[in-house]
Amino acid sequence: MRILLIYNPASGSGTFKNNLDGIIEAVQKKGYYLVPYRAGSKEALEEMLSTADINSFNRVWIAGGDGTIHQVINVLLGLDCKIPIGIYPVGTANDFARYFNFPDSIKDMTEILLRDNYTFCDIGVANGHHFLNVASLGSLIDVSQKTDKNVKQSFGVFAYYLKGAEELSHLKPVKVNIRSKEVNIDCEAYFILIMNGRSAGGFKRIAPLASLSDGLLDVCIFKKCPIIELLPLIIKVANGEHAESLYVDYFQTAEMTIDCNEAVGTDMDGEKGFEFPLRVSVAPGRLKIITRNNQEEGYSDKQSFSFYDVKKAVEMISNGLLNEVKRPIKKILTERNAVRDMIWLANDMSRHNVIDYINKNSLNERYFEIAENSLSNGYLYIILSSTGSPAGELIRKVTRKEYAHASIAFDEELKTIVSYNGGENIYAPGLNQEMIEFFNKKNDANIIIYKIKADRDKKQRVLDEIKNINQKGSSYNILGLFVPYSHRKNIMFCSQFVYCMLKAAGLDYFEKKPEEVKPTDFVELDYKRNLEYHGQIFVKEYNK
Repeated sequence: MRILLIYNPASGSGTFKNNLDGIIEAVQKKGYYLVPYRAGSKEALEEMLSTADINSFNRVWIAGGDGTIHQVINVLLGLDCKIPIGIYPVGTANDFARYFNFPDSIKDMTEILLRDNYTFCDIGVANGHHFLNVASLGSLIDVSQKTDKNVKQSFGVFAYYLKGAEELSHLKPVKVNIRSKEVNIDCEAYFILIMNGRSAGGFKRIAPLASLSDGLLDVCIFKKCPIIELLPLIIKVANGEHAESLYVDYFQTAEMTIDCNEAVGTDMDGEKGFEFPLRVSVAPGRLKIITRNNQEEGYSDKQSFSFYDVKKAVEMISNGLLNEVKRPIKKILTERNAVRDMIWLANDMSRHNVIDYINKNSLNERYFEIAENSLSNGYLYIILSSTGSPAGELIRKVTRKEYAHASIAFDEELKTIVSYNGGENIYAPGLNQEMIEFFNKKNDANIIIYKIKADRDKKQRVLDEIKNINQKGSSYNILGLFVPYSHRKNIMFCSQFVYCMLKAAGLDYFEKKPEEVKPTDFVELDYKRNLEYHGQIFVKEYNK
């Protein structure tokens, strides 16, 4: 496989180039070939891509912000390029990439880009020019173009807010004429956003209903309003509640025309925009983007925790921590900071959902291929781990058990470890594959492996159940760690999942409600010795 990497050395903090050697190493380990290209001027990029045999590459990776991605995509589409596109979101705002909640880690992003999962994304077209995320016009719209690059590198997306505040004194409405099948609007507007994605300028919920694969654009018209109403409106924008405002028109369309006779700033993905009249449409499924899962619908940041839920969970953790005083104070002080772990857990709660499924198709075809090939080896493997993760350490303190996580695998080499977990910020919390090397969160991180006899039929039943969960969706039952309750069938925590898989195969050897099973129950309640000890792995030694 040949991969073309186009990177902007000035994007974001300008540190992407420091990661090139690690990327090349990861690509070479796969047996692939990487061709890096340092992006300079648009003209140089066009010349390079037009003279290169673009179809000789299997993938194009782009490292940069929205502006860089916009520029490269437009050149590629001009060449009628249809090969898969991978994105390293290393710019200031990264609004287009935010739709997929790509990880910040270059290493994690490289792992995703080397997979074979794709999403076919819509792309906007304005007067024959393409935009990925947003086309816009009006006061404040050209803030990204006016913001000094050095300030952006120092302050990140906050630089846009600073520049926007500076430009507020120049805010004035313009008369616009908008025509589409859905609406006919003549009004005075401060600015208009035509969204393909959901976020813009660092605001995450500009178009909360937007989808990159629905064949529609989401249009937000911010109409003239009293100056005193501006601050409340900005707060509503930050909270994603602006569509309810009297001063905002929000609609979806596949095609529209906008005209304006006044001199007004225009913008496409952070780059200089268009001339009027503006004819806008959508090209459905035009881009093939490399994503975590096939046909990903975008990351859901909906929070389903009430204040009571969070308060109750923290109280139960705190009660467990209070029991620590029964142990020698010297031992407590030498262990890791439990308050820090609690803060981590609170911050991570926004990624979880105890009501709806937010994880889907996280296991790929390669996983199931290896599992299928392991069905006849006579065993299922139960893995208990002490990894040192913040959640694991808090659970360990409450349960006073060393091993705080449980997983299951089909093969002796443990290439098919699977459980419910937080997804390592690569996948949404729920059913995910696990790698031994990822367990390394503390110096003595280790796993202990047991095996239980299981013929092909029993293992097949477990595999079928995992396939079903993978297809229908799942979510990590973080609330279930403290309250023995699951709202839906596929909302589980790790030991709950492993117990349910044994039950599906008819291999459950103790009776307990799945929501009450702890990781160490698999050993402590094994009175008839159904498990066979298989081995122990210390992760630091494994990673050497």
